Amino acid sequence: MLRALSNLEDYRTRIRESDKKILALVRERLDMGAEVAKLKHERNLPTIDADAEQITIGNLVQSAEKLGIEKSFATRLGELLIEETIRVENSAQPESSKDQLMKEMFELTQKLIRQGRKVTRFEIGEPNFTPPKPVIRGLNSTFQAKKVIGYGPASGLPELRSAIASELSRQHKTKIEPDQVLITPGARFAIFATITSYISSLERVVIPQPAWPAYEECVNFAKGRVVPLNTQFEAGWEIDLAALESELKKGPKMLVLNTPSNPTGKAIHKETFNQIVELAANHNTMILSDEVYDRYVRSPAPSILESGYKNSVYVNSFSKQFSLTGWRIAYLVTTKENALRIRRVLQTAVTCVPEFIQNAALVAIKRGRNEASRQIKAILDKVDLTCRELNKIDVSFNKPEGAFYVFPKANKPNFDSYAFAKKLLEQHSVSITPGLAFGDYPEFFRLAVSWPKGQIPSAIRAIGAAIESWPQ
Repeated sequence: MLRALSNLEDYRTRIRESDKKILALVRERLDMGAEVAKLKHERNLPTIDADAEQITIGNLVQSAEKLGIEKSFATRLGELLIEETIRVENSAQPESSKDQLMKEMFELTQKLIRQGRKVTRFEIGEPNFTPPKPVIRGLNSTFQAKKVIGYGPASGLPELRSAIASELSRQHKTKIEPDQVLITPGARFAIFATITSYISSLERVVIPQPAWPAYEECVNFAKGRVVPLNTQFEAGWEIDLAALESELKKGPKMLVLNTPSNPTGKAIHKETFNQIVELAANHNTMILSDEVYDRYVRSPAPSILESGYKNSVYVNSFSKQFSLTGWRIAYLVTTKENALRIRRVLQTAVTCVPEFIQNAALVAIKRGRNEASRQIKAILDKVDLTCRELNKIDVSFNKPEGAFYVFPKANKPNFDSYAFAKKLLEQHSVSITPGLAFGDYPEFFRLAVSWPKGQIPSAIRAIGAAIESWPQ
């Protein structure tokens, strides 16, 4: 018995010595990570390299198989090492959040407004028209009748889900059932709930850019990996299908599409859209299709709902359709199985969307479309006016095919749209969003066109004057 105990302590001592050696190797690995961070900083490269991480995990799994170690353990160990290495790299080279960059411009604008300055606002993606009168009356009648009740179903009111399913079925000539619809507190949360339901540590998500920064923020929250697929101004912001296929071959979990696009206003053409869906299907990649600007078009844009592709989630919102941004109500459509999975996030995080808001949204669908459509047409006319005015100053841009954004490029060498946006706001009281909020586009800036028509010409002239005075 004493001999056995002695052997046990001997093993424990040897294990502790092995642990020290393992930690010494980890320390060596982290030190190399810090050196890698310096090289990346010198070469202006991002901290995270999804391809390199995939190779690292593959190498560990292959080595584990040879050593008779479980592949799942090797994968978990690899994930832990990668996360710690990134933490060390980020401490040497902090990365700013694109979403924070957008919010910073919003907050600077709000600060000036509180000080009494009149600001022409191009920085906030808000329709800025009064919600349709029937919607306001519907909300008021709910309170007057004291129909504000307690908790509702996490999926949303059955009558609202049925109305959405019926409308989408007619619009897209398909068959959608109410159980495929989930009501969410805003489109951002629909996207968040979808990504966190399906993306795990280090899993890859392909995002064509320029892109709304919230997609990347949601992927980062889930500890997934964003694979940016840069599109080019010179190519009309078209997605390069060969480049997309190359990334899909690497096995990403999800592809995010946004059509019409925020910030470019690009609407994916039907033929291209069908080819994208076919590529995703060939590689079993889920598509998250953000179509919140689908009403802001002169002619209908293609929808994932028309494709018949089951491995997908469609997102839309009452915010953009009916100018209910502060009401926080949107919806997603997917398979019944996917809906049940995503609903768990809704149940856990928010319980349900308030029923009085859902009742007002139901009124919007039934009696608010005509009024909202007139307002949307007026906004599209403002976009056309903005484009005419932009033609008079030293910028280049592709005329948007949808949404209410224009994404011009300043024709100045070494143009820094972040510094420019701050200077423009301070000196000319015009707010814009710098292109770096949407990807690696420092020479571009976004104009969200929805504010009073009369302010547009003078604001564009101010932008032109500021560009002219920008140092070479």
